Amino acid sequence: MDDTLSKQVRAARPPKPIRQAGQSMGWIREMEPDGQGGLVPARTYFLVGSECRFTCSMCDLWKYTLTQDRTPVGSLASQIDELNRQVPALNSQARPTEWLKLYNAANFFDPANVDPAEYPAILKQSEGFERLVVENHASLLNSSKTQQLVRRFRDGMEGELELALGLESIEPNAMGWLNKSMSLEQFQAALEFLRSEQIFIRVFVLLQPMGTPIDESVDWAVASCQAAARWGAQRISLIPTRAGNGFMEDLTSRGLWQAPRASQLESALEKLLVHSQGSSIYTADLWDWDSILGICSLCGPSRLERMQRMNNTQRPEASEVKQLCACDRQCSPMSPETTI
Repeated sequence: MDDTLSKQVRAARPPKPIRQAGQSMGWIREMEPDGQGGLVPARTYFLVGSECRFTCSMCDLWKYTLTQDRTPVGSLASQIDELNRQVPALNSQARPTEWLKLYNAANFFDPANVDPAEYPAILKQSEGFERLVVENHASLLNSSKTQQLVRRFRDGMEGELELALGLESIEPNAMGWLNKSMSLEQFQAALEFLRSEQIFIRVFVLLQPMGTPIDESVDWAVASCQAAARWGAQRISLIPTRAGNGFMEDLTSRGLWQAPRASQLESALEKLLVHSQGSSIYTADLWDWDSILGICSLCGPSRLERMQRMNNTQRPEASEVKQLCACDRQCSPMSPETTI
């Protein structure tokens, strides 16, 4: 970790919102490709706990964490219990099982973020799901103590375990800017450990992180996703790098970073699916689509639907919108009359 860069990143942060222990940030339910030509329903629970120990320069997840250094034991299980009560049951005609993602804006296998004493209660609240997905920084998985925690949690499960890890980019300049405190060798070692334990792997890759030349960002994103697939990831999610943590806005004001455009995300997913060998699932993260640069109220909805179909079917799909709408060169997000 670069101490100077870490200080700059933290100094640029706006005031941290106050979060209450035991009170989650809510939930969503989505459909994901199951790797067998179908779709599986997946809930995501956004849990509130202590802040991640790392200071990645693009991350804004610290805004959804507590001010104290350790997550109170019992607070995560209580959030899961409350969310289980809130989420409506699936239609009886639908797939009888679903996946559950427990995202705590930090590291699931860091005892400061999730105390191992809470594992039994969390597992109890997570019963009945076909697969449980949690997040963790890859470098921590190089520790034998962390590996023991992973095995301990996995061995208490009835279903499958999947770990989500942030690779972000293999582009050398971006890796320096991202301040990930992780080498590619450490990342590969983490994936090797998970494969040896028969744990499923999900990887996050960023489109156009700071440091990557704009005209090379699509190719580097594709290369990073393909590298993750070669190293054993079954699922790779491509995320457009976003502002929102203060530091990214500072870089923008200094002309050092520019947010990616919708056409770049479309192009990257198209390339990945065209060249996919079928062993890994590639999806584009679309949750903030209405705010991405290069769409308008005329083309945005149909382009979103196309991207969702490609995510679900894992097949590239021709686009007519690019030929009918020039907003990618002319308009700001969802505003067809505003030029930039």
